[in-house]
Amino acid sequence: MLALTRPARLLFVLFLAVLLAACVPASSTPTGPATPGAQFPTTPPQTPAITVTRLTLWHAYGGALGQSFDALVQQFNQTHPTIQVESSYGGTLFTMREKLVTALAAKSGPDMAQIDQFWSSELADAGALVSLDEFIAGDSSLAGADIWDKAWQTASYQGKRWSMPFALSNIALYYNKALFQKAGLDPDQPPVTWEMLAAIARQLTLDADQNGTPEQWGITMPLKANEGNVYYWLAFLWQNNGALFSDDFKAVRFDEAAGVEALQFWVDLAKKDRSLPLAPPENGFEGGKVGMAIASTARLSALRKALGPDNLGMAPLPGHKRTATGVGGANLAILSRAKDQAAAWEFIRWMTSPETNLAWSIASGYLPLRQSVVQSAAYQDYLKQTPQAQVILDQMAVAVVRPNVPAYTPVSREIGLAIEAALFTDISAQAALTAAAAKAASAIK
Repeated sequence: MLALTRPARLLFVLFLAVLLAACVPASSTPTGPATPGAQFPTTPPQTPAITVTRLTLWHAYGGALGQSFDALVQQFNQTHPTIQVESSYGGTLFTMREKLVTALAAKSGPDMAQIDQFWSSELADAGALVSLDEFIAGDSSLAGADIWDKAWQTASYQGKRWSMPFALSNIALYYNKALFQKAGLDPDQPPVTWEMLAAIARQLTLDADQNGTPEQWGITMPLKANEGNVYYWLAFLWQNNGALFSDDFKAVRFDEAAGVEALQFWVDLAKKDRSLPLAPPENGFEGGKVGMAIASTARLSALRKALGPDNLGMAPLPGHKRTATGVGGANLAILSRAKDQAAAWEFIRWMTSPETNLAWSIASGYLPLRQSVVQSAAYQDYLKQTPQAQVILDQMAVAVVRPNVPAYTPVSREIGLAIEAALFTDISAQAALTAAAAKAASAIK
């Protein structure tokens, strides 16, 4: 045996002591009573603390849509204990934009926001948005052609995707079949042209006592700027082969003859035919006081409930020189100030997943983002139970995406105010649009 020096023997003994100590249980406390009746304290197992990421989200969904949206957020929170999202109503899209821009200027605001489709360019230029390209590239289910190309267009600006499509809709014509029958109209023959729309609206308008205030009106649609009137009017502009901007977006064209004719059509419905109420009764269409309504397809579920599934008629938006409708809905965006971009993306990814998007679409009337979801057995069953929804699909071929350029927001606001002026004051359609075009030109510069 190798002889050890005294220092070496001491080190060896210390090593054995450490080794033996490591073999002894960590606690020398007996696991049970040594004698009958003896009790020993026990230490409960320690649960590791869970780190929770808390994110804020602003949205513009009110009423039943808001309840459905918040229910989805709560479902996400229940299934993602480490990410908790607090959603809050930020007002209508018209007012929420101002609130959001003001908050961002003050270096505050939410981590995420539901945004109108054409906000992306303006917010991206301001450095307020996170580009989602890397997140999208990391998920093969999001990068393919399965998602409608027009949905991707709403999120894209200068070659990048700045938001994730969430809700997709277009504009359609709803009508009350019972009121059609009472007026001697065929409920299976809705109007397909402007001329037919005006004629049927006149036939549905009733003023029994001839006092100038009808008891029943022919048609309703959003007429005020804060109700989004420009979104609906643009469809009429496009149907008349009109254009909003020049091809290079450096000039406006909405005040040309096509735009004036489109606005004059609205003015004639309201002031000449008196079939379009300027002060419509609250829930007039839902309450059977208005025969037709031009509205977003997102209102399908609510209107089916109000009128009854068999009494609600739904048809493509009547055309003129061509057929066209607008692409509507909203997107989800991550703000640059977000506390945790990865967690925010996980929420957006879940909200736009096939399963969640299918549930949202069926509950609301929005079109599913993925064509594979449209073809799924669940959505096909929904179409059988809700045949009106087929209109949404049919119109996608003629749906037009609003230009995603920074100039759109100020220009569209000037148009919205011009529409109001032509309808609610004595200014002519031409004069209103000419004045709006001059202000819009300044906004573009």
